[in-house]
Amino acid sequence: MSQKSVITAISIVLILVWSGFVVSAYYVVQKPLALQVLNHLLMLAWTLVVISVLFLNALALGTMTIMCLVGDKNDDHSTLILAGGLGLGELGLLGFALAALGVAKFAILLGIQILLLTWFIRRGAITEIFSRIGELITQIRTSGSRVPGWMRVAAAFTAISTFVMTFLPPVDAFDALLYHLTVPDLWLRDGGLRAYDLPPYWFPGIGEGTFVWGLGLGTDIIPQQLHFLWALFTALLLWNWSRNLWNDLTAWWVLMLLVSMPSLPLLASWAYTDLALTFFSAATLYTLWKGYTGSNVHWWRVAAVFTGMAMGIKYTSVILPLTGIILISIWKLREQRQWLTELIWFGMISGFTACVWYLRNWIWMGNPFYPFVFGGKYWDSFRAAGYTGAGSGAGWDLKAILSLPVTITLNYQDITAFDGDIGPLFLLSLPMALWVIARGRALEPSQRQAMTVIGLFACFSAAFWTYGYVTSKNLWQTRLLLPAIIPFAIPASLGFVFLQNINTQRLRLYFVVSVLAAAAIFANLLDLSLNIISKNPFAAVTGIISREQLMEKFQPDYAFTLQLVAQTPRDANVYFLFEPRSYGASRTLQPDTLLDNFSHDVFLYKNPEDIVNVWRGKGYTHVLVSKRGAAFILTEKSEMQILSDTIAMLTPISLAPNGNVALYEIRTP
Repeated sequence: MSQKSVITAISIVLILVWSGFVVSAYYVVQKPLALQVLNHLLMLAWTLVVISVLFLNALALGTMTIMCLVGDKNDDHSTLILAGGLGLGELGLLGFALAALGVAKFAILLGIQILLLTWFIRRGAITEIFSRIGELITQIRTSGSRVPGWMRVAAAFTAISTFVMTFLPPVDAFDALLYHLTVPDLWLRDGGLRAYDLPPYWFPGIGEGTFVWGLGLGTDIIPQQLHFLWALFTALLLWNWSRNLWNDLTAWWVLMLLVSMPSLPLLASWAYTDLALTFFSAATLYTLWKGYTGSNVHWWRVAAVFTGMAMGIKYTSVILPLTGIILISIWKLREQRQWLTELIWFGMISGFTACVWYLRNWIWMGNPFYPFVFGGKYWDSFRAAGYTGAGSGAGWDLKAILSLPVTITLNYQDITAFDGDIGPLFLLSLPMALWVIARGRALEPSQRQAMTVIGLFACFSAAFWTYGYVTSKNLWQTRLLLPAIIPFAIPASLGFVFLQNINTQRLRLYFVVSVLAAAAIFANLLDLSLNIISKNPFAAVTGIISREQLMEKFQPDYAFTLQLVAQTPRDANVYFLFEPRSYGASRTLQPDTLLDNFSHDVFLYKNPEDIVNVWRGKGYTHVLVSKRGAAFILTEKSEMQILSDTIAMLTPISLAPNGNVALYEIRTP
């Protein structure tokens, strides 16, 4: 090698070393923001990859199941929409099975998803799904071009904004922190099931089974996005149903009614299960109708699967199988042999799909419907009376019952008002919607049957909910009516469109009502925008704002609860009083899920000395007290005195800066 070549090589090396040194030294000292939040950016990328894989696998899995049950290839876009929600439910059953067996490990969960995706790609299913998605998007664009532009803006803005909100960490979602995330987190942490004294742990859990995939793969953002997908599938299903039966304007009014519900974007961005239940309910109604009007009763097999999945989310879904049985009976009673055959198929498939939760409860807690009807482990008359709140409802007050549509719209009695706001448009359209249903004979047969299916389910659901309103204040939750209210958007949208028939030369009534509806919708969207600005999901997901900062700002009491728990020794066993949430706590603990831990202890053990001795005997080392919760729950001075006397027997450890949460240690005797 010549001297010149050596000098050139040395120069190149020196220049590279110098360049690397200068650039590295600068960024080590200056620390650009991108490098400071690199872990969060990588987690964001991972989250998007995981949700995309789950989305595609759910669509492919659901499509395969529908094709197997129906027996023929259907090109209707509803098949793709139905398949998405169905596939998520199937992943929920699989996720629970893996968690219950103690094998829901990161590598196994990831491996299963990769294998499923690879298999579906090799079969051509993913290519077909992308093609169908493209066709659906084209149909939405074509349909949107035929309606007023403000409708397109409102629908697109709501969908995008809601998805953006799913990137917020689970801070405000109360029930997610109570059990929707806590339960699958416990399954994963324990490597299986345990006989916990947590009633929500034993609720049907197909939604929580789906959330296992997100938590097991390292992110609790995924469960929120899975719930968003169920909401999206629900909206698309109702849009497609109404568009095929009526017209584009009716279909877009369906979407506007959904957009007008302030609580819907909120719920859809949380790790809840209400919109999964709503999807399964709407899908059941649709496939029951499709099986009858399309003369293919195999769709009733799909309806049975959806019914079983609904029964795997909430006990209140009992109305759905009842509706299915009644509709099949109405349609097939004259053909008794086929009627009996279809009822048996419907019952067997729905029961088999749902049975895993009821068998689990029977085996572990001695009651398939734990803790209802038959009671069971950790349950007694005190808890049964407190939980049901029997006799605390409105009673048979005819005026109160008749005014319920106004009451739930104004949302002033709802015990969880933040997630039960349905907006004004359903009430506004109610008279016209009822008029359309009453004029059913003027509709085409398939339209009339759709009104029958939706109306019957809405009627049963409303009656069931009203009975709860009459008997127990604990059931004053409009959110429990969403599975009926949301499909009712179809007759409600027909009510809006009907106004076109009563315009006069002097008054365009449809135009006036449309302007009012648009004003209400955009007022809600303004609130949604301000909520996004306030919480700044982009800053949260990139790590610019930490989860702890968000929680301290929006849920300070719970933020301090987690901080106090983290101060205890790793082997601590913490007993919560008046704090039901426990997700994110890093210690063994007993949350106060029913807010009755202390009252129940007083009922059982009577005096402070015995109460503390029992706590000590059960292995509890610390007690955490929410003082705000105590003031809310304990309304009698005598109850507060017993609590004060009990706390006086404990050793104070730490007090939250706002004074609302305190940690105590149980002294050894």
